[in-house]
Amino acid sequence: MDKRPFYCYLDNFDELTIIIPIKNYQDNLDYFLIGNEEIIKLKINQKINLGVEIKLIANFDAYIDLGKVYFVENTKKQMSELYTGKIVRTELFDNIYNYKKHDLGYTYSVESTKFKIWSPVAKYIKLELVDKENNVSLYEVEYKISGVWRVVVEGDLDGYKYRYIIYVNGKEQTVLDPYGKASNANGEYNYIIDFSKTYQIKNKTNFSGNPLDAIIYETSVRDFTSDESLSFKNKKKYLGFVEEGIKTTENLSAGIDYLKELGITHVQLMPIFDFEGIDELNPESQYNWGYNPSQYFVPEGSYATDANDPYARINEVKKMVDKLHEKNISVVMDVVYNHVYDAIDFSVEKLIPGYAYHVDRNGINTNVSGCNNDLATHRKMMRKLIIDATLFWASEYKIDGFRFDLMGLIDYETMNELAQELHDLNPKIIVYGEGWNMYSSNLADRMAHMASKKVIPTIGFFNDKFRETIKGSTFHPKEPGYTSGNLGDIEIVKEMLLGSARNRYMFKYPAQSINYVECHDNLTFYDKCLYMTDNLELIHQQQLLATSIVLLSQGVPFIHSGQEFYRTKELDENSYISSDSINKIDWSLRDKHESRIAFLRELIKIRKSHNCFKLKSSSDLDAKTEVVALNSGSLMMHFNDTCNLLLIFKPNDNQETIIIPEEYQLLISSEAFETIDTSQYQLDQIGTYIFKKGDE
Repeated sequence: MDKRPFYCYLDNFDELTIIIPIKNYQDNLDYFLIGNEEIIKLKINQKINLGVEIKLIANFDAYIDLGKVYFVENTKKQMSELYTGKIVRTELFDNIYNYKKHDLGYTYSVESTKFKIWSPVAKYIKLELVDKENNVSLYEVEYKISGVWRVVVEGDLDGYKYRYIIYVNGKEQTVLDPYGKASNANGEYNYIIDFSKTYQIKNKTNFSGNPLDAIIYETSVRDFTSDESLSFKNKKKYLGFVEEGIKTTENLSAGIDYLKELGITHVQLMPIFDFEGIDELNPESQYNWGYNPSQYFVPEGSYATDANDPYARINEVKKMVDKLHEKNISVVMDVVYNHVYDAIDFSVEKLIPGYAYHVDRNGINTNVSGCNNDLATHRKMMRKLIIDATLFWASEYKIDGFRFDLMGLIDYETMNELAQELHDLNPKIIVYGEGWNMYSSNLADRMAHMASKKVIPTIGFFNDKFRETIKGSTFHPKEPGYTSGNLGDIEIVKEMLLGSARNRYMFKYPAQSINYVECHDNLTFYDKCLYMTDNLELIHQQQLLATSIVLLSQGVPFIHSGQEFYRTKELDENSYISSDSINKIDWSLRDKHESRIAFLRELIKIRKSHNCFKLKSSSDLDAKTEVVALNSGSLMMHFNDTCNLLLIFKPNDNQETIIIPEEYQLLISSEAFETIDTSQYQLDQIGTYIFKKGDE
């Protein structure tokens, strides 16, 4: 229990605050700043009665060395150590201690290893180094410049584990390296790894780099292989994700072979960096999606065959990526830079208390993310951490794209700089995220769809307007969308088909629109429909129509794993800690709905082979596309002199006669229909119908 007579915090380079319990307060006491062989009288500028405490704001005229221990003492000889306060959130602090080199963490060689760690406010730092026989050695780490501490240890340290012992704000504690790149189970220690000894990724995909050529498929390493009825040898693991030759009970392809057969271009993996919420030594005892960041440079251990083997973690991720590349499937990594799991235990918070997070006027962490902390990404060393971590995954693990969770909580400058750095490293990397407006006056630079003009146009946004219009309200499950019977927003649906970019409806370019109707969050499409009807055949038709619209609209199509065969989570709308039975990919549904999966496979082929689905500009949309709403509520989409295709999306089972120009012939349809003559067709089922010119 803290029994200090008062508490004092350094809030600026010439200002500090003293908080005195009212029972200890006395008027007319003088206060002095003592440290670095100086005694400086404080000038009390303001006294504030907080009810149970008195707050004094004081100034001093002296240079203060943040690496030294200081005390505040009053004329009664009562003394308290000066802690770091709001100074870490000042612009001057950020500028003085902005370290620009790219060597934080460790730099390994056979002869020696250099360690660098950033903490402008630590009073001392020691390196705890543990060799392969578990012998522990301590090394004093020397302060250098710009908040960076450095030590070089001679010898070959490959396979040694390490962490730091720091003294900050009155206490000594252990801390992991924020730039640590390997770990044992549950983040006890970081490890020194010779990355030249790790598995080397050999394969590349032939992806063009144009986001409009991407067809993204979101899944989880764990969910993808957790179905007990299938013969995955490494269930719920990196290696299991890419096992070949896996078959369903009906002898159809499953796993990576299924992804290849489906024809998607990118698999988006839910978080694979080290996260909390799973005991890595007993992963079966818990379930978690992974949106609990812990170590940003380290692969998650619960997906490895041996969480205590740092090389296994690294090698197995690389083998997974390499095998996906071999199958010509690019890998998108879901990253979470808007919050961390444990605001107190996060390494940066231990090293520089108060620096990592947004706070309100009372100094309390904001909670816009819903996780009791929001990362202050605009601060220079937080921005650097985010950029360095992302570039590391892109360079070392050959990740092909990044999806940013709650991207609206990341400032514009960070996103712009990061996207440009990634494209400089690899111009084919795709970047997109959740650009919601987070409705908080506490965060300086929020991102929203309409604010997409403030970020470079190569950054994509999840199009929630598309989701709400096509699927129906996410948060009111009984409210239908276009594909489930709501024809009231048909003019908006037309704009969604055109990538929300015509006349800059939401975006400047179609490539910015990530089109989707379901993802890991909220109810699946199938489950939402169960709130509106128990007619399963109707649900199947409606969902197939919705997925067809996703695949055939302008913009970037995004499919949630299992969406194509009616995935259910048993009405669980937030399954982040639910069981494997709720979250697993149920491969029996793949058998049950093969005919409809086959239809979607054909749509993917059509999209890939026709550039008219990949128009780049608003002017192209105006010149080359036409969307007409029929009286029945059906939509007819025509491409003018580009690919000679005509699409009909029919959202109801009302019988109607569609007149098609005689030169057009049926290419494919999701449902059967009656042909009246060479130009008239009678449609009476919900579905998607595609016609082409005879010479196409």
